[in-house]
Amino acid sequence: MKMSNVSFETQKRVSKAWIAVRRLDKNDDRIVALQEISIPPAAEFTMIQQIISTAFGLYSSNIIYKLRNHRGSLIPLNSSIAANSKHLPYVLEVSKVFQHVPPKQRTIPSKSMKIRLQNIEKRIQRLEMILPEIKLKRNEKLNQEIECLNQKLKFLHKRMQVADSRSWKGELTRAPLW
Repeated sequence: MKMSNVSFETQKRVSKAWIAVRRLDKNDDRIVALQEISIPPAAEFTMIQQIISTAFGLYSSNIIYKLRNHRGSLIPLNSSIAANSKHLPYVLEVSKVFQHVPPKQRTIPSKSMKIRLQNIEKRIQRLEMILPEIKLKRNEKLNQEIECLNQKLKFLHKRMQVADSRSWKGELTRAPLW
């Protein structure tokens, strides 16, 4: 039985998606541009963001991209965006950071959480204060252990030399007990 060499093409093809832009950062609720974008396989978010920015001329650093499908659901900006048609394009909403929701100052909700946070901060400060002492103690402990190991090595080395001596002196140093 003869087997044939068959190779399967496992490479993904470049995904082409139609994207319409809605500039909410300029208080414009209508669709401004419609363009077909090619998204390479295994592209990361930053690369896709750069492709979209250059295609639509969006060069501001403080804008947010929200990609929605034809039903209005948010979809992630990644390389697995499915191809679509010109009649049902994805809608890219461009908005400013905190445009729709004003940022609130972060506060700790309860007194018990405040106390816990203060205790943790105190512990961290104490650790930072005694950090040099901890390093010195660690070095002293390591030096003591190294010295102890050196003594044990010297003892074992002496014992090995005594056991390794193969010279016969001609007499027994101690009388046998038989």
